Amino acid sequence: MTRAIFLLIFCFFGAIPASSLSAQPWELIWSDEFDYTGLPNPERWGYDVGGHGWGNAEKQFYTEKRQENARADGNHLVIEARKESWSGRDYTSSRLVSKGKGDWTYGRFEIRAQLPSGRGTWPAIWMLPTNNSYGTAYWPDNGEIDIMEHVGHNPGTIHATIHTDAYNHLRGTQRGSSKSVPDASDAFHVYAVEWTPNRMVFSIDEETFWTYSKGLSNWQGWPFDKDFHLILNIAVGGSWGGQQGIDDSIFPQQMLIDYVRAYRYTATPELTFDAPANLEAGGTATFMGTATVQNPDHRILRVELYQGDGLLETIRSGGQWSASIENVHKGCYTMRARTIDTGGWSTFSDSKMLNAGNTSCTENAPYLMRPHLIEEKIEAEYFDLGGPGVAYRDRSNTNDGKGIRLNEGVDVYPTTDGTGYHVANISRGEWLTYTVQVDQAGVYDLQMRLESQAAQISFSLEFDGQDKTGVIEHTNTKNIFQTIRVITENGIELNAGTQVMKVHLRGGAPKLNWMQFKLRSPTNREELPEHGETGLIGNYPNPFTTYTTIQYRVGQPGRVVMELFNLLGQRVRTLADHHHQTGEYSTVVYAEGLSTGTYFYTLTGDITAQRSLQYLGH
Repeated sequence: MTRAIFLLIFCFFGAIPASSLSAQPWELIWSDEFDYTGLPNPERWGYDVGGHGWGNAEKQFYTEKRQENARADGNHLVIEARKESWSGRDYTSSRLVSKGKGDWTYGRFEIRAQLPSGRGTWPAIWMLPTNNSYGTAYWPDNGEIDIMEHVGHNPGTIHATIHTDAYNHLRGTQRGSSKSVPDASDAFHVYAVEWTPNRMVFSIDEETFWTYSKGLSNWQGWPFDKDFHLILNIAVGGSWGGQQGIDDSIFPQQMLIDYVRAYRYTATPELTFDAPANLEAGGTATFMGTATVQNPDHRILRVELYQGDGLLETIRSGGQWSASIENVHKGCYTMRARTIDTGGWSTFSDSKMLNAGNTSCTENAPYLMRPHLIEEKIEAEYFDLGGPGVAYRDRSNTNDGKGIRLNEGVDVYPTTDGTGYHVANISRGEWLTYTVQVDQAGVYDLQMRLESQAAQISFSLEFDGQDKTGVIEHTNTKNIFQTIRVITENGIELNAGTQVMKVHLRGGAPKLNWMQFKLRSPTNREELPEHGETGLIGNYPNPFTTYTTIQYRVGQPGRVVMELFNLLGQRVRTLADHHHQTGEYSTVVYAEGLSTGTYFYTLTGDITAQRSLQYLGH
C-alpha cells in the first residue's frame, strides 16, 4: 500500500513540466494540447502547400486541410507521410505553420513528440522568420532555427542547427550539434529551445546538448531579433533525408505530437524615465530615471537615451541614472530610454515629447537634436524631422524598408554594408534634408558610401536653398557598396554656420549609407603670396590619413611640374606636369601606396618651391 501511494505521488509530480517546477521566469502564452479531434486548430495552424521540392529536392506534396496528412485524434497531433500519387508527386505529407497565428521574438518553445522511422523520412520541428528584414528575401539571410531534425537513414540521432548568412551549410560554416536518442521513434521526448537576446539553448527532456551564443553582432551572424514562427512537418527524401534512398515499404509514417507550448520571458528589467516637456532652443535638456533588474542572476548593463530611433547617449550604469544633451536645436522631439541587462533583455520606457524653442513642429529639425557636424559621418537614415515636403520628398507614403522610422515615407533598410541602416528605393526627383553645422568656412570635397545597379548616378546638393554643386554625375562600376570621392574642380564652397543641406537624387536609384565632407582649404588663405607670384600655398590636412589637397599658385603662364619625394630623395609620384595659365590650382595626394612617414613636394616653374607633408597611416 505504501509503495503504491509513493508511485502515485511520483507519477503525479513526474507529469508536471520541469519548467513549472523551477524558478525560471517563463510564462506560458500559447499552446496546443491537441485534446480535440479533426483538422488542426485553424486559430493556431496554417499550411505550407506544394510539391516543388522546397529547396531540398524533397519528394512529397504538402497538402492542405486533409486529415489523412494532418489531424488531431483527441490525444495527439498526427502528421502522416503517405505513399500515394498527388499532383505529380509520389508521396503526400503535411507542413503546419503558426505564421500569423503564433509569432515571437525570443521565448521558450517545447514540443513533446514521437518521431517516424525508416529510410527516406525527414521530420523536423523548426522556426523561420515571419518577415524578411535583413539582406534579401532569400534563405538564409533572415535566419532559421532547427529545434529538432531526424533523418531515417541515421536512426536515433537528433540534430539542432541554426542557419544565417554567415553560418550555413552552403558555405560549410553551419553551426549545430547532435544527440543520441535511441528510442526517438518509439517514445515521446520533449524537444525545446530557450531563445534569448544573447543565446539559444537546445535541450531534450530538459538536458541541454547545445548552446549557440551570439557572436557576430550584425545580422549576418545574428538575425534572431525579429519574429519567428513554428513549423512541424515530415519531408520525404530530399538532399539530406534521401541520401540513402527511400524505402517505400515503411509507409505510412507518423510524427505524433503531444503538445506545443510557447513561453515568454517575464523578468525583463524595470525602467523609469523623466524628461522635460519644454526647453529653450540652444538649451541643455537633462533626462533621468532608475533602472533595476528583476532577475537576480543579472545586473544592469547600460541605459540608452533615444530620440525616436536614434541613439543619443549611453550610460554605463544602473540604479539612478541621468544624461544631458547640450545645445538642443529648435524642434519637436520624441524622447525615450531603454535599459539592457547582462542577459540581453531590454525594456523601453514610454515616449515623452520635448518641444525646444516653442516650435510648431513643422520646421526642419535635426533628427539627433543637434546639427550633423559636416566633417563627421552623416548617416543617411538620420535625415531631418519635419515630415514630407519639409524633411524629405518620397513618392510613396510608407517605409517599406523594415528598418527604423517606420512612420515616415523614406525607405530605411537594415544595411547589408556592415551594421546600421541605409536609405534605398530613391527615385528621380526625391530628396532628403539634413541640418548641418559648418565650423570652418572653406572649400570641401565629399565622400559618399552607396550602392547602385545603375551605370550612372546623378545628384546635387543645396545649402540653405543655394545650389552648391550643380548636377554631379558619377560613373558606377560596381554593384556593391563602395565609398566614392566626389571631388569637383573647384570643390564645394561652404560658409560657416548652421545650414539645411538638401540632397537631390537625379538618377541611378542608389542605396545611400552615409556622407562625409573633407576640408580642402579654408576660405581665409593667410599664406597666399602678396604679389601673386608662382608658389606653394600649402596642403590641408597635414598630417593626413586618407588624402591631402595641395594648393599652389601660378604667377605667369608656363610649364609647371609638381612632384612628391620621400626622405631618401626618391620621386614617389608626379602630381602635375603640364602648361598652366595664371591662377590658383590644387591637386590631391591619396594615401594608397604610401608608407607612413614624411614626404616633400616640390613645385618647379618660373621658381622652385618645396614643402613637407606627413602621412600618419590608417
